[in-house]
Amino acid sequence: MTTAAGQAGPSLPDAAGRRTAAQTRLDSVSPAKRALLAKRLAGRGAGSGAAAAPTAGATSPALSAAQRRGPLSFPEERFWIAYTFEEQSSAYHVPVTLHLKGELSVPALTEALRTLTARHSILRTRYPIGPEGEPTAVVGDPEPVELPLRDVAGHPWELLDRATTAPFDLELDAPIRPLLLRLSDDEHYLHITLHHIATDAWATNILLQELTTAYTAHARGERPTLPELTVQYRDHAHWQRAQAERFARQLAYWQETLDGAPRDLGLPTDRPRPPEHRPLVPGRCFTAAIPAEPAVQLTRSTGTTLFMVLLAAYSAVLGRRAGRQDVVVGTPVAGRPDPAVDPLIGCFINTLAMRTDLSGDPTVAGLLSCVRERTLHAYENQDVPFQQVIEHVGRRTDGRKALFQAWLALQNVPDAPLEMAGLEVEETPDVVEATKFDLTFHLLPAADRLELRVEYDSSLFDEVTVRGLVEEFSAWLTTAAADPDRRLSEIAPPASDLEVPPCPCP
Repeated sequence: MTTAAGQAGPSLPDAAGRRTAAQTRLDSVSPAKRALLAKRLAGRGAGSGAAAAPTAGATSPALSAAQRRGPLSFPEERFWIAYTFEEQSSAYHVPVTLHLKGELSVPALTEALRTLTARHSILRTRYPIGPEGEPTAVVGDPEPVELPLRDVAGHPWELLDRATTAPFDLELDAPIRPLLLRLSDDEHYLHITLHHIATDAWATNILLQELTTAYTAHARGERPTLPELTVQYRDHAHWQRAQAERFARQLAYWQETLDGAPRDLGLPTDRPRPPEHRPLVPGRCFTAAIPAEPAVQLTRSTGTTLFMVLLAAYSAVLGRRAGRQDVVVGTPVAGRPDPAVDPLIGCFINTLAMRTDLSGDPTVAGLLSCVRERTLHAYENQDVPFQQVIEHVGRRTDGRKALFQAWLALQNVPDAPLEMAGLEVEETPDVVEATKFDLTFHLLPAADRLELRVEYDSSLFDEVTVRGLVEEFSAWLTTAAADPDRRLSEIAPPASDLEVPPCPCP
């Protein structure tokens, strides 16, 4: 392998054969201390590094001492714990692959990556651990970026897969790992593996937009024009640690809301559920496109949002399939409480457990009224870290710290097109080989349709079963929109199969 400068670059690490320095250090910590550490990190509130909420103009371009070293944010903690104690699962890796056709300037691409790592301190953050096994976030100085360049004959999928699954050593490695594959002089694949500890969906979109903008500028010999950053990610981490009182109030809401909630979705499966706990399960995916008009019509007639309508439909279909009147669904929120952090790369995402009451055979309009009220209350209490909710609400009967097995995510704003000077750019879909939930719906509004990406536990479900559930979801929206005064019992499941596009995932 060679780097962009023509020097020998590092080979890809073996996902199965590398132990991290953090794991070696943790081996010296007693099992009792490790258990206490995991519990303390998952459930603790504010730390000692209290700071004011991040505001515009609060920091200078040079990093202060507090911005260079400090406590982890709650999302960082969540993923540090999961990655450390679940054997470096690649499910916590976020791969991004761009297929580039045309005359690529490797120096401009390398400089664009350097622009991003110099601009966003989270991309230079490492997580050394102390003698008790507790991590600290330490930001390094900007350094020249190494972009490994590898010539490839034929299909690059095996190399891309290895690049995605190769483990990170969070104590030593930066949470971003780029790789450039050259198929010919005018065809390349740029692959970037990010660790989830440093990114979420919002942040990954920022990275792609800024990377392509910076590349175009550098390729033209210009200075990139990017949004001003007035804070860095460590400011947000310090701010979170100062929110003990606010989190306590919000936690009380979630304890009341989720009291007595079922710990099992009860969805019928094609195969028995394995008895042992599995943090990650084998996953498959497919895509479908369903009409958007029924959902949009329901928002107008009931005074609700698109998310509320989709949540009601998803919960109603899951409840009907499972024979349950109490359904809990997980959903993400951006977790960016101040506009100053909107342009930042970093992991801000939080999770809400949305509980829907289907009892009493309500009308569609009645169900949506209840979903609207509960959703608004949930948004008012969205800041408390989800790991604290898990610790206080209680465990499932099988010992898992999960409150739901179904996930619903709505992307409200379509991704902006990616443009790089002199290049055709296409983002390639990531491959799903593992998933965290029984069923996941990702929805994206697109013109007159809703693009739906479905992930499912392939050890429990056959694809035809999940496609039938998508058909039921689409049909429920259509029937409900035609008559919002219809009761749930009067919405019959469809009898025919939905035509969905072939799965793009291997």
